Amino acid sequence: MKFQNPSQNPDPAPGRYLLEPGLAARLEGYRLVRYRPAGGEPGGGRRSHRKGGAVEFADYRQYTLGDEPRRVDWKAYARLGRLYVKEFLDERQDCVLLLVDTSASMDYGGEAHKGRCALRVAAGLGVCALAGHDRLAAAAGGSQTALLAPLGGRGSIFRLLQFLEGLTFGGVSDLAGDLRAALAMAPRTGSLYVFSDLLDLEKVEKTLRLAAGYGLETTLLHIMAPQERQPVLEGEWALVDAESGARVEVSVTPALLLAYRRRLENFLGQLDDLCRRWGARRVMVDSGERPAGTFFITLPRAGVLHPR
Repeated sequence: MKFQNPSQNPDPAPGRYLLEPGLAARLEGYRLVRYRPAGGEPGGGRRSHRKGGAVEFADYRQYTLGDEPRRVDWKAYARLGRLYVKEFLDERQDCVLLLVDTSASMDYGGEAHKGRCALRVAAGLGVCALAGHDRLAAAAGGSQTALLAPLGGRGSIFRLLQFLEGLTFGGVSDLAGDLRAALAMAPRTGSLYVFSDLLDLEKVEKTLRLAAGYGLETTLLHIMAPQERQPVLEGEWALVDAESGARVEVSVTPALLLAYRRRLENFLGQLDDLCRRWGARRVMVDSGERPAGTFFITLPRAGVLHPR
C-alpha cells in the first residue's frame, strides 16, 4: 500500500497533462452538487465555514459587506491595499473521497484511454471540491492501493494533481477493499465519487453496499471507451481479458455485434438496479469526449456539477 501525506513537497508543475491551466481555472467556478437534501441523509453537509473560531486555514477571499472585521487580514491589506478575509476549514466537516480504479482493464482505449479519462475527471472534480473549500481525500487501487490523506484549500490542488499523475495501471480491481482502506484514513467521509469501468457487477455491489453502510452519498462515474459502447469490428479476432488473461477467439458478424449491444444494455440496466438498491447514482462518461464537453456539458446535465 502506498500512502502520500499532503505535507510532502510537490513537483514544480504537476497537473499539466491532466488539466490544461485554462480548464482548471474554469472548473474553480463550479461546485459539486449533492443529490440528497442537505442534512436529510447520513453525512449531512460537506462543508462548514466557521465564523471566528476556526481550526484550519483554507484560503483568502476579498472582503464583502457584512464580513466580520476581525476576520480581515490587515497584514495583507498593508501589502496589497485591498481587504481580504481569511477562510477556514472546520475539522468536523465531511470529506469528499475520490476513488479511482487503476486496474488493468482501465489501461485501454488508445486516444480515448479509459484510465487517463478517469484521472482527468477525478482531477476536475477535485479542483471543484478544493476551490469550494471542501476537504478532499483520494484513493486508487489496482496492483496496489494508493492513498492521499485529507487536504483542503486551493493551495492543495497541485498536491492532488501530483498524486493522480503518479498512478499507474495494472492488476485486478478491489474497489471495496480500496474504499475500506480509504475510510480508515478519512473517517469523516460524506461523499464518494468512484471512477471505474465497473466491469464486475459483484464487485460493484460489494462497494455500494459498503458505502451505504457508512451512509455515503455515492456517485459512480462510469468510464467507457467509444469502442466498448459501439465496437467496430469484423472478421476473426482473439479477445483477451486484461485482468484475468482469459482468451477467446471469435468471428465477428453483424449478428454477434447486435447480441453484444443487447448484452451491454442488459448489463447497464443491472448497474442501475444496483444503484437504486443502494442509494447511489451512475453517470456515464465517454472517454472519447473532449474534456470541456465532459466538464461543462455532460456532468452539469447529469447533476454532478453546477456553476457557483
